[in-house]
Amino acid sequence: MFQLGLAHARMCYFYLLLLFMVSCRFEGVKNDQCDLHENRCVLHLVGKKEFHVNENISVLTQYIQYIDTLNMFSLYNKYDNAIYFFDYPDGKQKRKIQLMREGDNGVGLIQGYDYVNEDSIFVYNYGTGYAYMVNSEGKLLWKKSLPVLDAAWSDLRPAFPYVETDSPIVYADRKLFFCGMRSSESPLETSTNSPIMTIYDFQTDSVFFRLNYPEQYQKYSWGGGFCRRPYFTVNRHKSLAVVSFPQDHNLYVYSLQDGKQSKYYSGSRLVDRIEAYDEKKGVQSDENRVLRWFYSVPSYRCVIYDKKRDLYYRLACLSEKKNADEFISATQPIVLIVLDGQFNYIGEAVLPEDVDFRRTNCFSTDGGFFIQALTDNDDLMTFYQFKVDIHE
Repeated sequence: MFQLGLAHARMCYFYLLLLFMVSCRFEGVKNDQCDLHENRCVLHLVGKKEFHVNENISVLTQYIQYIDTLNMFSLYNKYDNAIYFFDYPDGKQKRKIQLMREGDNGVGLIQGYDYVNEDSIFVYNYGTGYAYMVNSEGKLLWKKSLPVLDAAWSDLRPAFPYVETDSPIVYADRKLFFCGMRSSESPLETSTNSPIMTIYDFQTDSVFFRLNYPEQYQKYSWGGGFCRRPYFTVNRHKSLAVVSFPQDHNLYVYSLQDGKQSKYYSGSRLVDRIEAYDEKKGVQSDENRVLRWFYSVPSYRCVIYDKKRDLYYRLACLSEKKNADEFISATQPIVLIVLDGQFNYIGEAVLPEDVDFRRTNCFSTDGGFFIQALTDNDDLMTFYQFKVDIHE
């Protein structure tokens, strides 16, 4: 009797210990530096910037570009496949470039563009996988296929370029840069076979791939598709491409000159961990369940370079607001993280939570950091303007 009781007790202890170990197991990424850095930033709302749009232009565009050489704001309007230009000081529309879908100058329905000068405007068509160059009259001057599928030899799984404001098409150092993602979570993914950056080199007329997903993307599932879409910017002045992965507390930097890759801590003090999605890779996931998980956990978003102050701004989204149904876009509180030009953490601040910010569309000028805000006035495209004070 005593031996049975002892055996039963040991068995109960074993199961309790196993239950404790399983419950304590954490799958995801922890932020080991969230309490190590002083916050030296104070964020100030200094005003709004508004651009006058007509009834044919959607303020929900997925692609904008501030063109500092012209001091103009521009946007892509998919409803007429045109790029609109606005005078930055007064916010009034000045002109547009009409892009043809078919014919000798046809580029199809584009996703985004990079205005370099009047004779070099690069556009990208996700549906065809082609990059094009047109001039200010919309005349087609050059086109190139980006053979992502053709390049998928052996086990290589390059991402499909997917461009929006927060992951643009960029011309720099005589190359075109794109970032993208794959639609599914695959158990075949490794640390070397899933590059997210596609680069076209004009000098060699070749396409190559760089910068793989960090290790946590091979270890865990993150919901696939847009939930793991990387964001990036290019610092033309320092010849650097800077990538922000949504489930990583670091920024990844790629040198356009020598191809060297580095990473720098750039996490938020308010994000101590990001839990992975609770299904195995290769399993067909319920899309609504994935989205509920994605908005319930924090994640990182775009990165913007402020060349006037030599600063980087990175956005983080916290867990979904309790009153999320009151907003169209800003269903999660948004944190603005500030880094210096060498990627040292300076500080952060939470943006006002009563404003319906649209985190896809951000840019910087000499006046600071701008982020789109949705309002009831469809005749204006509105941006809130913030400036950062740094305490030494």
